Amino acid sequence: MTILPPMEQAALKALADACNYSLHAHVPTEAVTHRVAKNLRGEVKRALKELRKRGLCLIHPTGRSTTWQLTPEGLTVAKST
Repeated sequence: MTILPPMEQAALKALADACNYSLHAHVPTEAVTHRVAKNLRGEVKRALKELRKRGLCLIHPTGRSTTWQLTPEGLTVAKST
């Protein structure tokens, strides 16, 4: 089991909530950051990058904005926290 710092846990839960706990959905960064307090949004963006390095989420470059998707491991960790 992966042990995450609190900010990364919050970012992973916000991403899972934004994706409705689906592995096929990918949502823009704004959809994730709007699920946390305004003063934590910058930290959540940094935490998403760390989660990507850990292999818990993927990035989808699109024409307009970057979108994020859960990996199977990320979904497991999000459900267990």
